[in-house]
Amino acid sequence: MERLKGTNGKPVSAYADPNIDSLLKHSIRTQLESLLQSKVSVEQRIELLQKSFVDATSLILSDTKVTHHQLVKAFETMYDQAVQSMALAELSQDVLTRQYISPTGLIMSPYNCKHTIKDVYRIKGYARGIDKAIQSKIKHKAKINILYPACGPFAPLLLPLLSYYKDTKKYSAQQLQVMLVDIQPGAVMTLRQLVKDLQLDEYISLIEEVDATQYVPDVGIDLLVLEAMHHGFTKEGQLSIAKHLVQFLNIDGWMIPQNVSIKGVMVIGETEFNQQWKSADYSHSTKLSDVAQQDRIELGEIFSVNKSSLLRIQVLELEDGVSVIPVNQITFPTGVEDMHKRFLAIYAHIDTFAEEAVGQYDSGITHPKPDMSIYVDCKPREIEHTHFVASSGDTVQFYYQLSGLPGFVPVKV
Repeated sequence: MERLKGTNGKPVSAYADPNIDSLLKHSIRTQLESLLQSKVSVEQRIELLQKSFVDATSLILSDTKVTHHQLVKAFETMYDQAVQSMALAELSQDVLTRQYISPTGLIMSPYNCKHTIKDVYRIKGYARGIDKAIQSKIKHKAKINILYPACGPFAPLLLPLLSYYKDTKKYSAQQLQVMLVDIQPGAVMTLRQLVKDLQLDEYISLIEEVDATQYVPDVGIDLLVLEAMHHGFTKEGQLSIAKHLVQFLNIDGWMIPQNVSIKGVMVIGETEFNQQWKSADYSHSTKLSDVAQQDRIELGEIFSVNKSSLLRIQVLELEDGVSVIPVNQITFPTGVEDMHKRFLAIYAHIDTFAEEAVGQYDSGITHPKPDMSIYVDCKPREIEHTHFVASSGDTVQFYYQLSGLPGFVPVKV
């Protein structure tokens, strides 16, 4: 198949080459749409890319009301443009799709990570918080150093902001210097292409392929921006990365998010995950059903992750190299007639900075995660070693497993 050419007669992309275009060949529709987009010149593509990043950021930073539809449309446009830079980075199929479990958690493939840039309310909560943190820092420092580990192929919490800052001249590269770190070679290849296309090189002091839990920065960090989470605070290495890198913050340095609160709740699955959303056009913390919320049995906070708690963490080393952290205890309430019909769900509330937040159901990372291995006031037909059986009134100590696939382990007190 012949490649489409730009105004200078040279190929503007590799979309039509199935050996290179492994990113887009998964869908005929996506491939055809990309072929249509590739008819623009290189200069036009760069302009559209930069505009999409600025437009999306302008909407989320705006204090005027912006509709959900407007946000979704802007973020989809930004994604469509970013994906073209990813295709131009010419990742092989293996590099694009490589996903594995490291000693500290799941390492997602660049292919799977690319969708994060479409997670509207995750990025909104982080970007508005980061913007306010930068405003506060710049008042007292001429230049601030920002570290963004496990940033993925698009670094979605910072690159849109930097594009906006450059376009509006709000902050210069002399005021902000950003370090981007990721363990995936494909993420780093894409980042280099995207930063080049966005013409943000002057803001980026480092793009490095390295395990974030081993990385040692050569400058003090003013802002540590981190989002490597899965819902229920499981699977990914957010805590291990934060625990390692918090030591490199300057004395007055801040971590974004400032606090992640993980809570437990006993729910009726049909009410919580089905009936609650039947009349909602999209899930969001502002659309929670009063009936469903009243039906919940909140158990309280299981774990709180912030700069102070990270510096106080005590790790227990068990056999076979397994590391755990003792966190909070909860007590299952008594007198709940339908407790045997309920299951434990764990959810996160993320406070990014200055009252900006990502609430439950705002994003996949804050969506309550059911733990179907825990039984309260009932027993499975056949008890296996993975099951945890408790009764109303029992007090349970939770531990957070750091190694393998991170997650919570309950133990009866």
